[in-house]
Amino acid sequence: MTAPTINGTRYPQPVDELLPAARALDLPDGKVLPSRNRLMREFRIGAAKADDLLARLKAEHEQRTRTEQIRTAMILRGAVLPPAGTSWTDPTTPAPVPFDYAEPIGPDPLPAPAAPGFVPAVEPDPAPAPVEPAAEQVGQVTAVSHPGPNISTGPAATRSAGRGWAYVGVVLGGVVSIAANVAHTYLPKPPEGAPAGWVPAPDWSPSPLAVAFSVFWPVALFVAVEILTRIPWGDGARWLLARVVGVLPVALVAAVVSYRHLAGLLEHFGEDPLTVAIGPLAIDGLMVMASAALLATNRHRNRT
Repeated sequence: MTAPTINGTRYPQPVDELLPAARALDLPDGKVLPSRNRLMREFRIGAAKADDLLARLKAEHEQRTRTEQIRTAMILRGAVLPPAGTSWTDPTTPAPVPFDYAEPIGPDPLPAPAAPGFVPAVEPDPAPAPVEPAAEQVGQVTAVSHPGPNISTGPAATRSAGRGWAYVGVVLGGVVSIAANVAHTYLPKPPEGAPAGWVPAPDWSPSPLAVAFSVFWPVALFVAVEILTRIPWGDGARWLLARVVGVLPVALVAAVVSYRHLAGLLEHFGEDPLTVAIGPLAIDGLMVMASAALLATNRHRNRT
């Protein structure tokens, strides 16, 4: 899929060259600005460039709105608007106050010549101030400088720390979920009609295909969540239908199978029924929640 032809080229272009085409987009009634998803879809650009383009369109819209408000205020006050194409300022700004005397031009004039025989008075030099003896030096004190911009405690630093914990949640939840699903395959299942106290043969081991499928379920859940949250889906009903019919069932099936494996493992180790019921939610839920947190911090960072 290639980018749309703009300014005679199909190659990716900077935001400055995309602005005229973005201004010319047809918008639905009641909307003054296109959405970020539409900018990404129309020009085949990424989220960061779409955010920059949308920010410039918003700035232009706010400037036009402010200009119209100033013109309306001038008309209501009976002021004469300047001709079209000339610059003018906000009428609420006070005009400069003129001087009530002529402004000086050039350097100060020379002093008038002194009368013949005039001798200026010479004032004696003031007596020097007494010099106090130097006090005993105790020690040099070094002032502690301000840390400046090197240390940040604002929202950006908080977001960076939170993003690190989100990565920890994704890795921890994914590793524990995969390990628990694999461990479930090593639990022998007695055949139908097996006597009480049945034990498997000493050389029994799970099928390699069963082990591979046990890894597939948590990985499929993670990939489905990433597709649902990170792909810039469109705004129409068909895109919503594609998510609900296509991706959502995959995530639900993978989540249910992984839940049953985790619950069976907890039950085998003798956990109480409440732990068996809600324990798997904490493992797979940690991975899903951390993935959504990464998406939220990434979008916030692109907008700032």
